[in-house]
Formats: sequence, C-alpha cells, structure tokens
Amino acid sequence: MAYDFDTVLCRTGTDSVKYSPSIARRMQPLLPDDFIPLWIADMDFACPPEVLAAMHARLDRGILGYSAVEMPEYGALVSGWMRRRFGWDPDPGSLVLSAGVVQALETLVSLLAKPGEGVILQPPVYGPFLRSILRAGCRPVESPLRDEGGGRYAMDFDDLERKAADPSTTLLLLCSPHNPVGRVWREEELRRMARICFDHGVRIVSDEIHADLTRLGVRHVPLASLFPDDPRIATCTAPSKTFNLAGNALAHVHLPDSDARAAWECDHAHHPNPLSIAAVRAAYAQGDAWLDELRAYLDGNLARIGTVLAERLPRAVYRVPEGTYLAWIGFPGTGLAGPELLAVAARDAGLLLDCGERYVSHGEGWLRLNAACPRSLLDAALDRFCRAFAPYAGG
Repeated sequence: MAYDFDTVLCRTGTDSVKYSPSIARRMQPLLPDDFIPLWIADMDFACPPEVLAAMHARLDRGILGYSAVEMPEYGALVSGWMRRRFGWDPDPGSLVLSAGVVQALETLVSLLAKPGEGVILQPPVYGPFLRSILRAGCRPVESPLRDEGGGRYAMDFDDLERKAADPSTTLLLLCSPHNPVGRVWREEELRRMARICFDHGVRIVSDEIHADLTRLGVRHVPLASLFPDDPRIATCTAPSKTFNLAGNALAHVHLPDSDARAAWECDHAHHPNPLSIAAVRAAYAQGDAWLDELRAYLDGNLARIGTVLAERLPRAVYRVPEGTYLAWIGFPGTGLAGPELLAVAARDAGLLLDCGERYVSHGEGWLRLNAACPRSLLDAALDRFCRAFAPYAGG
C-alpha cells in the first residue's frame, strides 16, 4: 500500500476528545489508566499527506484572517467529488456551508419544520437526530427499523406509511449510510421511502456523512441523485469522517429549495477557517487514492472482528456493516442492558465504547465499536473484549 494505516500515532497532548482522560472518566469511572477508546467516530489514522501538505502550504502564507470560499469554484469542486464517486451531479449553486453535519441538521429542522410538527426518525439512530428535533420544538415520530435477525436491519415501510400519513408530520431525517446499524440503503429502498414521504407531503433531510465509507463493492446511492434538484430533499455531506477532519468544522448542505437556501444564507451563513478550506480543496482534488486504500483497510478490520467474534464469542451478534467503520455488536439473551455492557467493557476490558441506548431507542443490548484504527490496536482491543465478555457470550 502507498499509505500507512498501521502506525499507532500518539494522540496525547493533541486535545483529542476521543482520548481525553477527563471525558473518559466522566463517562466511565471504572476505566483503567491504559484504556483503549473505541467510542466516538474519530479515526486513529493520520489525515492524507496531500491534505496535510495543503494545510502547511496555507499556513506558510502567514495570515489566517476571516475567510470565505469563492462559491462557484468551490461548489464545482464538491460537486465534482460527488459525480466522480457516486454518479451524482448536484447543482453547485445549491450548496451552503455549515460548521458540521450536526449543526446542519439542527438548522434544517428549524428551517423546514414548524414547532409542534412531527419529524420522523428511524431508530436505533444517531442521537443528535433526536436532539435536533427537540431543539426546534418539534415532535419526534419514531418509525423503528425492523430487526431481521443476525444484525441485519430494514426499513418498516408499513409503519413509515402510517406515520407519514399524519398531516401534522412534515419532515423525515434519513441516515444514509445508517449509523449505527451500518446499512447502505439500496436504490429500491430509497425510492419506496421517498415516494411514501412525498405522497404525504413529508420532506426529507438526508445525512450522508458516511457516504464515502462503504465496503468495497457496495455502492452508496445519494437520495438526491434519484430525484435531481427536487426541493423536497436536503442532503448533508462532509469530508470529516472520510478524511478524519472532524476538528476542521466544515460540512456541506445541498439545498435546492431556494427559499430555504436564502433563509440559511441570511441567518446561518458559515465562514470556515482558511485551513479547513485548504484541507477540503486538497481532499476532494487529490484524496481518491488514499480513500480507496483506507476502505480496503477498514474492510479488513471489520472482517477481522467477525472472525474473532465467531471463534471466541459465538453467542454475540455481529454482521459486517455495509457502510461506516462502526461495528454494531449485540448480546441477546444475556440480560445485559447498556449500563451493564459498558461497565463490563470498562472494568473488565479497559475499553470505552458506546451502548445501544444512546441511539434513541431499540438499541438495548447492543454496543457500538469504532474499528477505524491500526490493526494491532484493534487486535489488542478485541482480545480484551473477548476475555471480558466470554462469561456472557462465549462458547
């Protein structure tokens, strides 16, 4: 491989949220000093060297004043990445900027739904979906994913139809690819979901932050590519998960609705810092080869989890996710709920993980493990994990 994903980088002294002892201890007081954090979706890989070189070059200019992108050129760069990677050609003129996808979700819910209206989400799902609904004064409407067994989930279209038919429900938040269950929605699933929504006057905000991180051979389909320039769809994307740039605080929203876009630019315009701009330009212009190698490495890590769990924890439930780098691991029949699962992981394995209860609902008895790390670190964590949970899910 041309790029190095095996070196374990020391993150001490980098102000990392993932490795912060104080944050870790607030979450899990039982953690030992040598804990391994595999919780927040932050990779333990260096950013692409092309991106770092571009940031160094920008820093060498010596001035980091207020910055704004030249939108026609910048929008074309972002659209070019979408066209190259997914066959989607969004209008560069529909692009607005945000400090992050979470902030974008909160803004979009407030722009597209009125207080008191219903907003559909499909749990178990990324926790900030619920927070964005509540902060806008809207009413969360759960249409849970259907657990088909063996770690595979599907949309419950009959339930979705019932929920969307309520005239007070006006918006759906889609997670695509889905965090935490790892589904990459197929074109026919997306078309059926969208038709249900549109037939009942429900708009869609699609969070596609993990779009670049599918397994090799698995194709992500941007929802908006199936309904080009449809003003009822807003799409959130970002280079943050893809290139480990979350701290750069720059995300993109493709917002064809001209009225919503005007309101965004009036009240929610984001002026990113100059290093973030340089990083995105380099990532989307030069990052393809790095990303292809990263995906292959992540495929190996996620397959490794399946092999180890099958050998050492055969009663645990795990399916290699179609997208994301997040392993969703279940412990059915053990009687362990989230707090107990996290306590076993912390006290007996020295691991900081996320429990399924953090994902709104229908995640009881599950853990989420971040597999985006050097394989030596993953192997050490898996050995700890299996020894700790052997009394509950071993052979």
